Amino acid sequence: MKKKAVNVNISELKEILERYMSSKEKLNYAIKIVGHPGVGKSAIVKEVAQKFNKHFIDTRLAFKENIDLGGYPVPDHENKQMIYYRPKFIPPENTPDEYDGSVWFLDESNRAHPTVIQTLFQIITEKYCGEHKLPDNTAIILAGNLGEADNTTITEFDDSALDGRLSIFHLKPSVDDWSDWAKSNGIHSSIINYITLFPERLWNEMEVNPNPRGWHQVSMVIKNNYGLNDEEALIQFLKSNQSSSLKKMIISLICKKTGIDFIEQLIAPREITTEDILNLSKSKYEKIQKSEISIEDFLWAMTGSINYFVEKKEIVETQLNSNEIQKLANLLTFIAISRKDSGISFLYKLIKEAGIFTQIKEAIPFIEAEENREEILKRINLLLSN
Repeated sequence: MKKKAVNVNISELKEILERYMSSKEKLNYAIKIVGHPGVGKSAIVKEVAQKFNKHFIDTRLAFKENIDLGGYPVPDHENKQMIYYRPKFIPPENTPDEYDGSVWFLDESNRAHPTVIQTLFQIITEKYCGEHKLPDNTAIILAGNLGEADNTTITEFDDSALDGRLSIFHLKPSVDDWSDWAKSNGIHSSIINYITLFPERLWNEMEVNPNPRGWHQVSMVIKNNYGLNDEEALIQFLKSNQSSSLKKMIISLICKKTGIDFIEQLIAPREITTEDILNLSKSKYEKIQKSEISIEDFLWAMTGSINYFVEKKEIVETQLNSNEIQKLANLLTFIAISRKDSGISFLYKLIKEAGIFTQIKEAIPFIEAEENREEILKRINLLLSN
């Protein structure tokens, strides 16, 4: 029976990798990271390796066969035998003096040739690659995509012996982790602001795009290709160039739906955002009560807020913390003043897709107005009675 991957966010994966790399020779297993393309698997491994001053070797298994890993045979005429020269792309026999050990990152393992599995087993268990010994203090980390879930070709390594030597994690990036990374890595301010307002737009697990890699690419296009280094410059450019190639570049990198919405949010911002819902904007709350905000924008923000909790379930698989319970109470406050049919639909989606029925009950006492608390309870009872 194959192991199931454990869901982790970026912070959790970094801690796991840090503890793994600091174990040095006490490693009798390897780590495997799976996830959708573009969520940052290789970037995280490289970042942690650099933090620990490790010699980072990145090998793409999709382009290798078993003979490539073992090295090509060369005749040793003096001893009348064949020897195998060490492939250049594997860790050198001795780690360079300036590093404290090595990290061998074997990416795209899902695309590797089936014969590679035998060498992978040897690499993990014996710290040999063919006849070539790996240097002391070498951490082995595999990565790959998900196969059918993200439309990539996959090689099934259905080998219980290998499986038993892997610790497998499914990386699901959270918005908070990504935002911290984005701010420290020069991602364009317009993108950071947009993801803050609409956190559900960071990545789409069902459709692969958008994803963190795509947003990074959009940032590079805006800054490097078009020289628009701040949000105001980007807004003015988009307003002045209604049919610009930049718009098409953005859409091509993060998909049509998200690309168009990102552009429209810059040119003609929505009247209410996901952030307004989750943080209970008093001014937007009052406008909803007075029907001063368009239904389309309200529904968009409410759907994004519900998806925020769906993402939490997918990533952490644990109970909501106190801050998240308050955000849930804020969402319930808006549900309480929405149309009855819409409100029941929102509650149904929260319960069915986010799986937080118990947490909804916990959040109700944190709703400020008594009439809203009572209204939510009525709608829950009505939903359960149907």
